[in-house]
Amino acid sequence: MIGSLLAEGTRILSDAGIPTARLDAELLLASLLGRERLYLALHRKEAVAEDVRQAFLAQIARREKHEPLAYIVGCKEFMSLSFSVGPGVLIPRPDTETLVEFVIRQLSDVKEPHILDICTGSGAIAISLAHYLPESRVEAWDIEEVCIETARKNATSNGVAERVSVIRQDALAPLSSPKTFDAVVSNPPYIPDSVVAGLMPEVRAFEPHIALCGGTDGLLFYRQITKNAVLLLKSGGLLAYEIGYDQADAVTTLLRDSGAFSDIGVLHDLADNPRVVYGRKK
Repeated sequence: MIGSLLAEGTRILSDAGIPTARLDAELLLASLLGRERLYLALHRKEAVAEDVRQAFLAQIARREKHEPLAYIVGCKEFMSLSFSVGPGVLIPRPDTETLVEFVIRQLSDVKEPHILDICTGSGAIAISLAHYLPESRVEAWDIEEVCIETARKNATSNGVAERVSVIRQDALAPLSSPKTFDAVVSNPPYIPDSVVAGLMPEVRAFEPHIALCGGTDGLLFYRQITKNAVLLLKSGGLLAYEIGYDQADAVTTLLRDSGAFSDIGVLHDLADNPRVVYGRKK
């Protein structure tokens, strides 16, 4: 029965120290059944087919080892859109919606905005911008083939493939004959290398370190992208970054010291943590 199967999954995850044991068990079973979580509560005594039961317990065993839920179910919601994710691709975080919503507001009055998303990963930022700015054209860069393939798949599944170009490009490489954009947006790797080993096991053991490690001080990508953005942006163009909770001063200083940006500011997320640093090319 649904109720007893959920109880078994919850117990296994609780014993493994998963703080969201009940929620995770419900999400896994609901996904397998193709139902909403509410269905589980209303049909606790409903029988479960043996193949579904075995699949559920196999997924519980994966989650018991702290594998991220998004990798197990194969998708993650972001900006009310669904994104395929898997090993090698950073899982989109709700905090990043602060960056996307800000950029949408800033470009809402720009006719056919041309946007560049650097370090695109799953394509969550680029595709969300294309979806909510229907006149926009978006270019998305990443260096990892698995990310490029995933972002292209997500652009197709979300109906924006004709306006989102996913390109293999190293964010740290020098530019040759750069295009110009109305906005350059990035959620780059920003965790100091020495900190990664202390992250929660779901992140440390499963998510790609190349998408996490930002050099010895976490600012490696911000330095290079800021330099490149001077060439990539039109006059008055927007540069907008997601940042770590303690990086606002350092990243705003990078923009200010470049001498190329004005109207530099910091935006806080819903938890009142500094989340976005932005500026306009002079």
